[in-house]
Amino acid sequence: MKNFAALALASAVVATSAFAALTSACTTTRIVEEPAPGAGDGADAGGGEVEEELTLVNGKSGELFDGTAKSFAKVNAEGTVVTVGVVFSLSALTSGPKPHPFQDDLVLDMPAVAKEQTILHHLRANWLPGGHGPTPYADPHFDFHFLRGTRAEIDDIDCAADLRNGKTMPEADKIPKGYGQPELCVNAMGYHSWPKADTSGGKFTASLIMGYWEGNVVFLEPMITLKTLEKKATFEIPIAKPASAGGATTLYPTRMVANWLEESEEYSFEFDSFETID
Repeated sequence: MKNFAALALASAVVATSAFAALTSACTTTRIVEEPAPGAGDGADAGGGEVEEELTLVNGKSGELFDGTAKSFAKVNAEGTVVTVGVVFSLSALTSGPKPHPFQDDLVLDMPAVAKEQTILHHLRANWLPGGHGPTPYADPHFDFHFLRGTRAEIDDIDCAADLRNGKTMPEADKIPKGYGQPELCVNAMGYHSWPKADTSGGKFTASLIMGYWEGNVVFLEPMITLKTLEKKATFEIPIAKPASAGGATTLYPTRMVANWLEESEEYSFEFDSFETID
């Protein structure tokens, strides 16, 4: 695993004037670049013992409808990624038009350190005011595809071509417990595998969809209803881990927390609890 401690030190020298510290229950985040709005503000204000100092690495910014989004990562003293995320203004998540064609409403790269160490390389967000199939996904919601691969590689995903070649499905070790065989294929995305709990009569508020291409995990997709986002409350989505993702060894998150930041009217989507996967 590449060590990014030197990067953090160099950034600290350059951005001394922007230096600040944010403390959560168990970490201190040292900001060494222009701060990502709200990044590092934990929902827990308990003020527990500080155990680890993290460095915030900012990524790209973008616009989503009437609001903004900005990617970020946090690394520890050894340069290992601890958190990857995106901060959205509430207006970005609540101003989607109705009706609205299906398209990539936001394409946003994660920081370089996240691309190098984790399975999360870039985000493609899609607003679906009429929802989509299968049941129970008909409510207005966002699909947040966090993809593994370059933009060009993902753009080249061609479902019709795969069908002509025999439809490449993942082996059992690529599908985590609680998920079905991948079904729907979408160009520039891949095959989607739904949680069985959802498609067996569960209520959809926020779910994690698994995505595949050429038999490997190609995306993790938090799918979140507008009603859930409008509650302005912190919530968590567990992420099931398969035995293998396919491809090179990487870091795989096992949780996403959507932290509601009341003061700035933002959500900070934060992937953490990373584990190594092949």
